[in-house]
Amino acid sequence: MLVIGHRGCHYRGYNQNTIRAFKKVVSEGAKAFEFDVQLTKDKKMVVVHNLNLSKVSTGSGLVCEKTLAEIRELYAGKTEDGFDRIPTLSELFDLCASYSKLNRPAIHLELKGDDSGSASGSLIKEYVEGGKLGYDDFLISSFSWPELVAMRKVNPEIKIALLDGSIRRKALLPDLPGRDALFSKIFNYGEENFMLPFTTNYEESCAVIDKEVSDAAVAKVLKDEVKKALSGGYYNDELLNTAVKMNATSVNLWYNTVTKEFIAKAHAKGLKVFVYTVNEEEDLRRLPELGVDGFFTDYWANSVAFMTKEGLL
Repeated sequence: MLVIGHRGCHYRGYNQNTIRAFKKVVSEGAKAFEFDVQLTKDKKMVVVHNLNLSKVSTGSGLVCEKTLAEIRELYAGKTEDGFDRIPTLSELFDLCASYSKLNRPAIHLELKGDDSGSASGSLIKEYVEGGKLGYDDFLISSFSWPELVAMRKVNPEIKIALLDGSIRRKALLPDLPGRDALFSKIFNYGEENFMLPFTTNYEESCAVIDKEVSDAAVAKVLKDEVKKALSGGYYNDELLNTAVKMNATSVNLWYNTVTKEFIAKAHAKGLKVFVYTVNEEEDLRRLPELGVDGFFTDYWANSVAFMTKEGLL
């Protein structure tokens, strides 16, 4: 199994999606790390996860409404874990290029926000044509599959992965007109197009909905969608057939909701399966039985040490 440093790492004293975090996991032996890319107001590419800066930096507001200069004034994550600036994509590519081909980690780049595919694709092409990086260094993923199409228009041979397992905002809106303000109260990433339940426990998720929603019909729509997400309802033949049609390398899925049977179906179609984000020992123990090809973890060293001790790697 490939163990992938999720946004670098989330150790004490390290902020995720920062140059220090990426250097740390590579120094520990990580063969791959993952990060997120968005466009600023002035069309510069920065490495930051949430579309809203408030939970991932010392700032607030949407990344797409800030200029690069404004974002460069902020610190990533929490200052008690270090005074790290939010990196640009070029800075991170420069770090990757500084490692020899033999020691270079695989670059798992997640596209976030509109137009990130074509913009990131152009920079990747520049680094590849300049001999600094190779197409085989990359695996590009996104919940927004059109962004993967845009990436491929610039770089036809680059490897891509379809991300899934999230609740789609746009699919909910027709049944809940004018109710989208609720999403930030009952989902993780509730301001974004792709959301997750606050908890993997269905009853607990329903309790959150009941607390925030008085309309029984609205509550039912939300509960049904949470149930679909937690039961793996998005993992179907359409997902796999789309991945095959797009000539994807893998599907990247939420480990809490994927099954051994679906992973076997993906493998039968020639697709790898990477799962996100696995940190707890009880979850790490499940991975070999599920048959995953790799997993994302916030705590690379701890996860590898535990799985090695248990004979799971």
